[in-house]
Amino acid sequence: MLILLLTLILAGVTIYYLSNLGNASNKILEENYRSVKASEEIIISLAKIDQILSKICLGSNYNDSTLVGILENEKNILKNNLVICHDNVSNEQEAELVKQMEKDFVKYKEDISTFKNTTDPIGLYFTVLQRQNEVIRENAVQLSTINHKDLSKKDEYAQSLYFRSKIYVFLIMVLVLLIVGWAVYQVPHEIVKPITNITEKIKRISQGEYQQQIEADSRSELSELAAAFNTMSIKLQEFEKINIEEVKAQKSRMESIIKSLNDGLIILDEKGEIILVNSTAKMLIGYNEWELIGHKLKHLARNNEVLKEIQASLESQEKGQEVVSQEGHSFLKIINDEGKISFYAKEIVKVYSSDASLRKFIGYIITLKDITSFKESDEAKTNFIAVVSHELKTPLSALNMSLMLLRDTRFGSLNEEQTKITASMKREVQRLVNMVTELLDLSKVENGKINLEERPVMPKILMEYALAPVEAKFIDKGIEVVKDFEEDLPDVFVDPEKISWVLINLMTNAIRYSQEGGKVILSTKRYSQEVEFGVEDFGPGIAKDDLKRVFNKFVQLQTNGKKNKHGLGLGLAISKEVVEAHGGEIAVTSEVGQGSRFFFRVPLEQTLEKPEDQEQKVPAPIGIVS
Repeated sequence: MLILLLTLILAGVTIYYLSNLGNASNKILEENYRSVKASEEIIISLAKIDQILSKICLGSNYNDSTLVGILENEKNILKNNLVICHDNVSNEQEAELVKQMEKDFVKYKEDISTFKNTTDPIGLYFTVLQRQNEVIRENAVQLSTINHKDLSKKDEYAQSLYFRSKIYVFLIMVLVLLIVGWAVYQVPHEIVKPITNITEKIKRISQGEYQQQIEADSRSELSELAAAFNTMSIKLQEFEKINIEEVKAQKSRMESIIKSLNDGLIILDEKGEIILVNSTAKMLIGYNEWELIGHKLKHLARNNEVLKEIQASLESQEKGQEVVSQEGHSFLKIINDEGKISFYAKEIVKVYSSDASLRKFIGYIITLKDITSFKESDEAKTNFIAVVSHELKTPLSALNMSLMLLRDTRFGSLNEEQTKITASMKREVQRLVNMVTELLDLSKVENGKINLEERPVMPKILMEYALAPVEAKFIDKGIEVVKDFEEDLPDVFVDPEKISWVLINLMTNAIRYSQEGGKVILSTKRYSQEVEFGVEDFGPGIAKDDLKRVFNKFVQLQTNGKKNKHGLGLGLAISKEVVEAHGGEIAVTSEVGQGSRFFFRVPLEQTLEKPEDQEQKVPAPIGIVS
């Protein structure tokens, strides 16, 4: 009721002052503005009448009847404006001036009527009419000036009234707002107080404090709500007790399962801190649980080789790189106190929240799977291949020698059919020799028996030595060899024998997949602290899906729908191992129908300087793939 009364007072004061402002504006409009406008119209009409009379005096140059018609119209306009000035008189000075103008206009109008019939209109115009026109015009100007002054005074009054109205309305509004504010705060406070109390209790319950109770008067409107709240609190306490026991049981079961796993398990949160680790992982790392839980993996990795490998794998995964250990393998090699070697595969899984819309990252699960038995089986397989390959070499060499003797004319001539058969047998035996050689090389690589005899070598000479054994094959097939060797390249620090083998393998593949009369580009370029060796052909190219597995073992790609029958598909796999053993990397770019470019990069030698007159000697390459 109080707010309504104050609002009505504020509205009444506002209406009152707005009404005063409206009246002041209407008064200005009625008393002065119309008089000013009429005065200006009178001045314009007098000027037109004077102009018409002067034209009539000129004689035949103008149509008198037309001018007289216009003259009568302007006289009526002047008369009407005098009436307006008379009706809007606001003071005595203005009334006397309007009365004088009316009197002068009557005389002026009579003399104009005489002007039509006089014999000397020019004399009448210059002696009488022109002077009367000027007198009326001066009075009209004076009348306009008087009204302008009144307009200024009344405008000042209106501005003053507006300012006072604004001040009064503002003060009353402030007063009303203060009173209303006080009423809004004070009156509902007692009503809202119980609700505020309930809200606070609900907030505490939402935070897990279920022991909340509300005391309410039975006569209060909130008594039923308070009773329902207290019942809910009791039920929540009972539910919490049951839920906590169930969670503890579930947690205990999960921890038991995790700790009983044979595989090592490490769980990190989103900050990289270790939050759970099982006994297998603790044994592999060599730390106690209290030394791991709550600590960041990055910090612990500084002083622990196992954790350092895991941290390196995490960083590689974040960069989208292949996860490889410092020893060049994707697994951990761990030697226990008794000297027993175990191998563990690293599996890193990024974990996100169950809410698919948010997809919030919450940590990592790192699994260390024991692959020792698989590794031992793999080594056994490698050793078996090495033994079998070595054993096969002797009979194959004997077969090869026997075929050579059969084809030797000193022991007798063969007919045409026998020559074809022995030639076919020679090719197949040579193919078997190549396969056995590749298998032996693979077994050496897998056993880590690549002994590198590294020394500084000029890239150009290294490429020329690798080209020499296969140059005849380029000539036989009519393939043009383009040498794109960058000048003044520094030495590379490599094992010339092994790198030559890689280059020969790449060149042999280029010959195999190039058409007769084609072209192969051999290139050497420098990239920062590495030198790149490249072999590019313009053959059928490699499909995009096959590029990822071209360096895998036993991969034989199809060309023009036919599978390659040369070798076992080990050449590129062995080349990759050899290049990486030098601290380099090998890759391929290709487009179907456009050809392929195989290239690898090896580091420069910066510490050794060769004498300018020293001849670069490279051992003859071995293991040429035919």
